[in-house]
Amino acid sequence: MVAEIKLGESRLSHLNRNYYTVSDYPVSVYGERVSKKKGKYVRYWDPKRSKLSAALNLGLEHFSFRADSNVLYLGASTGTTVSHISDVCYEGRIFAVESSYESFVKLIKLSEGRRNIFPILEDANFVERYVHFLDRIDTIYQDISQRNQVQIFNNNAASCPNASSAILILKMRAISSRLSEKQILNRSLEEIEGFRVKEVINLKPFHKAHYFIYLER
Repeated sequence: MVAEIKLGESRLSHLNRNYYTVSDYPVSVYGERVSKKKGKYVRYWDPKRSKLSAALNLGLEHFSFRADSNVLYLGASTGTTVSHISDVCYEGRIFAVESSYESFVKLIKLSEGRRNIFPILEDANFVERYVHFLDRIDTIYQDISQRNQVQIFNNNAASCPNASSAILILKMRAISSRLSEKQILNRSLEEIEGFRVKEVINLKPFHKAHYFIYLER
């Protein structure tokens, strides 16, 4: 039996440290298990496929997504984590930015069945190209494999002054292949602008050389 818990106003469930999202949609997005419970669908949230799920499994203390949160998601890919945030923020909107056309096609297909996902085909380096599409962003989620990922975050955060929280996934080897993880982490945290670091989680063993950074303004 899946026990539903409430984090803020969110729909999130867990059983024996496995996490699930309660969904209105019966379709499996990436091959995850889906079961029906009291007229809703419960989707297994695979920590090996989603860094947000990995952070939850590793003891994440801050979960700022509410039912009505508006989210700017940078590096949406094909929509694995986006789909679970869509479940949780079922009264909000997810503005999903992705630069790969191949991934974007799958993201479009996902959005066709969900009213709260708004895909944007664009490079997150150029926030000025899509900022006019955004509306009252509450939180930012970034998962991008680029050397300048912290600068990308800073530029987007500056364009979303109402965002009170953010999640930045630091991909160490995309930033540097020479420096140690500790050096990269310390340098990256110092470069973040406008936010306070509230929580840092090493995502091992689910994701090697990836760090989950939770931030608040």
